[in-house]
Amino acid sequence: MTPAAPRTFALEGWLDRCKDHAALSIAASLLLATIVAAADYATGDEIPLIVCYLPSVLIMTWVSSAAVGATLAAACCTAWLADDLLALDGQGVTAQEAWTAAIHAVFFVVLVGMLTRLRIANENERRLARTDGLTGLLNAKAFRERAEEELARSVRREHCVSVAFIDCDNFKTVNDTLGHLEGDRLLAAIAAEMQESVRKMDVPARMGGDEFAVLLPETTEQQAEQVIARMRERLDAAMAANNWPVTFSIGVAVYETPPRSVDELIHGADELMYEVKADQKDAVVFRLVA
Repeated sequence: MTPAAPRTFALEGWLDRCKDHAALSIAASLLLATIVAAADYATGDEIPLIVCYLPSVLIMTWVSSAAVGATLAAACCTAWLADDLLALDGQGVTAQEAWTAAIHAVFFVVLVGMLTRLRIANENERRLARTDGLTGLLNAKAFRERAEEELARSVRREHCVSVAFIDCDNFKTVNDTLGHLEGDRLLAAIAAEMQESVRKMDVPARMGGDEFAVLLPETTEQQAEQVIARMRERLDAAMAANNWPVTFSIGVAVYETPPRSVDELIHGADELMYEVKADQKDAVVFRLVA
């Protein structure tokens, strides 16, 4: 069983690379299916080429959808059957031909179904690997990946970028007095309020424990102040509504010139947050980095 695993991962990796170039992969799979159909017609019934349609069906199902893959599979089976009918010189479909065609159809149906389940499982696994299970926000690893993408885009377009780090003051008190379940409910509520208050382009994440972050692409200091003020207002209202004794220490770094690395991008806001935490808590500090 062990040797089969690398082949499975290799297949998924190959199909994922096809998905990264979806348009080219679809065109190539259709071209390959057409070439196989032409070769099948040229060779007649002597060489069974039905299996040669397999790569095209695999690519189409993974890159597009089960319906598109099934449609291509049906077209391939039809092309194979039409070629055999032409070879019969009008003698009609024999029981053997019908049985073989049915076997081919079942084979492709099972193949498309299994590949679709594999693709869905693969997508779910990737989503779970990037998502915090409690809050539904991105986790720290996924946040860094998004930050790296945004940093590269900011460098290319010479846009400013902002990052906010949020720490929950007195969160330990909630866990100690009200229990961990209530603490989990509090964290989930914070995530919900963050998602409602930030813009669609912004990237909220749970960095771990009671620390959160928000990536604010193409955001000036004034724009960052507006977003954070709205978020802080919603967070404070949620805490008051649930009688949670939690406030928020927030540090926001606004980079006019994108920093050289993701570590530097994140460190600025993280450092500001700890400054607030060490000083008075329940406050927000902005710093413009030229």
